[in-house]
Amino acid sequence: MIRPAEDRLNYSSLLNPPLGYEVEFAIGTTYSLDLEALVGVPMALSLSEEMDSTFIENPIFILEGLRRSADKFILFSEAGQIKVPQNANFIFSLLEDSVHEVALKNNKSFHPKIWIIKYVNDKDEKLYRLLVLSRNLTFDRSWDMAVALEGNRNNKKTLKNRPLSEFITFLLTYAKNDKKKKDMKEIISELDYVHFKSLDKNFTDFDFCPIGINGHGKAETDLFNTYHNMIIISPFLSKETVEELNDLSLANASKTLITRKTEIVKLDRGLLKDFDVYALKDLIVDGEETISGDNEKNDIYRRQDIHAKMYAKTKYNEHHIYLGSANCSNSAFYGNVEFMLKLKYQKWGFRITDLLVDLFGEDEKENPFEKIETIPEFEEAEVDIREQLQKAIKQLCRAKSKSTVIDKHGTYSINIEFGIIPEDINFTIAPLLSNNFEELRNLTVIENLRLIELGEFYKICAEKDGVELQRIIKIRTEGIPEDRDSEVFKSIISDKQTFLKYVAFLLSDDFLLSVIEEMEKKKNKSGKWELKALELPILYENMLKAASSSPEKLKDIENIIDIIKDKDIIPEEFNSLYKTFVSAVKKVKR
Repeated sequence: MIRPAEDRLNYSSLLNPPLGYEVEFAIGTTYSLDLEALVGVPMALSLSEEMDSTFIENPIFILEGLRRSADKFILFSEAGQIKVPQNANFIFSLLEDSVHEVALKNNKSFHPKIWIIKYVNDKDEKLYRLLVLSRNLTFDRSWDMAVALEGNRNNKKTLKNRPLSEFITFLLTYAKNDKKKKDMKEIISELDYVHFKSLDKNFTDFDFCPIGINGHGKAETDLFNTYHNMIIISPFLSKETVEELNDLSLANASKTLITRKTEIVKLDRGLLKDFDVYALKDLIVDGEETISGDNEKNDIYRRQDIHAKMYAKTKYNEHHIYLGSANCSNSAFYGNVEFMLKLKYQKWGFRITDLLVDLFGEDEKENPFEKIETIPEFEEAEVDIREQLQKAIKQLCRAKSKSTVIDKHGTYSINIEFGIIPEDINFTIAPLLSNNFEELRNLTVIENLRLIELGEFYKICAEKDGVELQRIIKIRTEGIPEDRDSEVFKSIISDKQTFLKYVAFLLSDDFLLSVIEEMEKKKNKSGKWELKALELPILYENMLKAASSSPEKLKDIENIIDIIKDKDIIPEEFNSLYKTFVSAVKKVKR
């Protein structure tokens, strides 16, 4: 069930539509977010492809994925936990309407990691997939867990999904896009008639366990009840929570705790005696970093440690497994918003300890974990300044703010207003796609911006005692010109050759194959595609095919023309040909 060497899941594959289906709408949540990782979501949802280096090098492919699916998904993340990308990309602007930050009023964290996706086929049959993960939407290399349930809709009503519906209803309060709110409400109304099931018959029942929203907390999970055997996998701990679970054990209970070495110092000798405690071996944690020889301080993604959260417990002959986002910590069960899936498992001869055999393997030499017999000694760290900076950014995200764009006839400026700015921290701010940093004040003015640099993503740099921390925050920004998105498209589709090649891709029977073939042909150092003349006869032939078999492709072309609206990019010959062709098709339909 959880054999690390064999049972691997691919995040992109979990999002991919089943054969014959396409995504109608998807709702996702994450604690931390990497915009470069987020770009992979529309690739998976709309083009059914994993994001890899082949396609990252082709901005047209990314642009098409975003164009197809930007209106079809919404993602909620913890405010102040969006990572500043290594390479700024104008395409990030097209993700703004898809990302919505959650700043909880109690200063706790929004920590769930789920996806609820609605797919539809050409018969208008709906399929729903729920993903419950411990993984954030980043490039972190740590070990995580995920589970997927699928369900169809019928006329029989069920109350099973009510906690899930109430969780999505909670998210609605943080959604700012009216169209996407409408799509979310539609999914909420449909969940009463969706019947999820597991593909493994041994999982005989399940319960959705949101934590931290109205009516749903620690007690409703039934996790904190007595047990005979328990396994806890949690990267972060609170001693009090481990003690609470320890005290619930019945006579002669077996108890296993798997965590990070750095967290074991939070335990005492009594807990270390009551639990069999394990952590990943240093060779595994530092392995990739050591092999690569890359010890850059900022390159945290080569390190890998436990990030999965799992609780497995047995009482008499009943086995329950909890998977999701909640650490074994006070924050997780007292204040954070979390999401867990409770699974009931029944199989003749199964024991909870069988999970440890899967995880550790049968050959001790190959076991990636080591048993911890004594509490490691770590030097007592000074107050972590980075943690102070992170908390300050978190406070900033909870302050009232807004931005206003002012057209200076050729350039633009932005007025940024903040009600309260945390003291003792030096803040500077700039639009994500600009390096025009200014000191953050109650009113900050940033001048000399280009149209393409405008947006709602802003880089915040917090500094204290020579230590800096950068994050992206989202600020409601008024006055962004309507043609900003057009400018983003034109930064990629920047000439007639690129435009015609994009049209050729849209008309091709296999978009992905055409991308790969074109990249093989591309030899010139300028980075532009090679194109023989204007290839209009070939495009005309493909448009004829599209009219009869895939008329939606003509709508795609129309959409691109409407977005770009630039005579220097759209060849006059093509535009004239396209208009003539569309007019002829309309007459045939009559």
